[in-house]
Amino acid sequence: MGLPDLSVKKKGKQKVVSKDTHVSEALDKLREQTTEAVKGLEFLSGPKPGGDDLGNDAMMEDWVKQFEELAGSQDMESIVETMMQQLLSKEILHEPMKEIGERYPQWLEEHKATLSKEDYERYSQQHELIKNLNEVYEKEPGNFKKIVELMHKMQECGQPPNDIVKELAPDFDLASLGQL
Repeated sequence: MGLPDLSVKKKGKQKVVSKDTHVSEALDKLREQTTEAVKGLEFLSGPKPGGDDLGNDAMMEDWVKQFEELAGSQDMESIVETMMQQLLSKEILHEPMKEIGERYPQWLEEHKATLSKEDYERYSQQHELIKNLNEVYEKEPGNFKKIVELMHKMQECGQPPNDIVKELAPDFDLASLGQL
């Protein structure tokens, strides 16, 4: 499915009706998928020092509550944009992206002989995009437009090498994130 294209604005605003069963179903599904994605990202970033699951659960519940409040007051485009800004924020993605980026050079060197030229170039491009994304997180963490652009380009390169992800999170399933 991929990331939504937030650079294209629709001319008409679509009002969200809170009693609409389709909207409720979509919000429930989104809540489930977001919870799974955040848990998956926690696998990648590891436990926070001094943190506990109670804080994470409370943060997630607060986030879902804010999202539901937005659903009653804004159009769906704004809701998706807000959600994407939170999911792609420095606080959530920077550490996992740094760790993935740090593993790329060695992985590329070790696998250069066994990868096709096309795959090697694709993974090298993905590594460059991850380095660029990390630079944006460090220098311009509020530049959401640039973050989305880099994430779209990374997504076009496909999933990162499974070996790298497995090193960081042995139980993490990339396929579950692909369904978002």
